[in-house]
Amino acid sequence: MTREIQRADVRLRRTTAIVLALAVPAAAACVFFGERWLTERAAAVSTQALVVQMRHWIGIAAAIGSTCLLALAIHALLRARAAAAQQRWPVAGARVLRDTPVRTGDAALRTARLLKLISLLLFAFAGATFALCWRLFGV
Repeated sequence: MTREIQRADVRLRRTTAIVLALAVPAAAACVFFGERWLTERAAAVSTQALVVQMRHWIGIAAAIGSTCLLALAIHALLRARAAAAQQRWPVAGARVLRDTPVRTGDAALRTARLLKLISLLLFAFAGATFALCWRLFGV
């Protein structure tokens, strides 16, 4: 029995490594400078004003997070539909980070159903995060 393998895309792997190598120090810098900014801001304004400002900043972060979750849910749903239509996972033409055995037939349909479930959960999380955002902005 011959198993088909979808070969890794070296360019995608390299791009992913570069993005992660840049994102980790950027996130660390944001935490460091954000903490300093927050400390300075807390000393400069009253507690009441700081609470209102923090609610707005957290609301903005929640809106960004909700948008990311929504985009991820849509992507998962589109991949699930493509996998179900082709009865193949990973779908033909997809770029993968590592060599991946190709699933066909029932195995691919199970993966598509799992992706649909994950997409449903991501839509729910996006909605909950958006509701949090809405509540934080409704001061």
